[in-house]
Amino acid sequence: MQPNNNRPPAKRGGQALVETAITLVLFFTIILGVITFGHAIMTWNMIRHAARDGAHVAATWPTRTAGGSLTNTAGIVTLVRQEIATVSGETFAVNVSQDATKRCNGNGLTCSASSTCPTGQTCVLVSTVQVNVQGCVPYLFPILPRSLGTTCPSGQVGFPVNQTITFDDET
Repeated sequence: MQPNNNRPPAKRGGQALVETAITLVLFFTIILGVITFGHAIMTWNMIRHAARDGAHVAATWPTRTAGGSLTNTAGIVTLVRQEIATVSGETFAVNVSQDATKRCNGNGLTCSASSTCPTGQTCVLVSTVQVNVQGCVPYLFPILPRSLGTTCPSGQVGFPVNQTITFDDET
């Protein structure tokens, strides 16, 4: 028996359409995920730089008491918040603090009355300043479920940020 070559080919237009739709949905989901992740890393990095700039300014801040303590840190807080505002519309808590620790001059090891420094080094009091930034950055494209993020004050889903930068006081 000879095969029937006169039969028309089967119609597969619907199958191709479904395959294309599935492929496009997966492609765009991956693209949006990459863009969201890239935006998150960039924002986190910019917030870290804002905290670093604030700590550097705090280390050289001229307004101090006679004992060298920082006073009126509102200018430092404003600077950090202005830098963060360039990448996020959320409100962040910015805290500026000052601390003093004893360290061996020359190598930075912490020392106390019970521990001694290597030969030729002395235990000196070193003042440090810290800038801590806390807040929430919303995802650029909220494609993740709410359970995989933090609810920001704006109501959007995002990721929490808690950055602390410490500088030696330069005054």
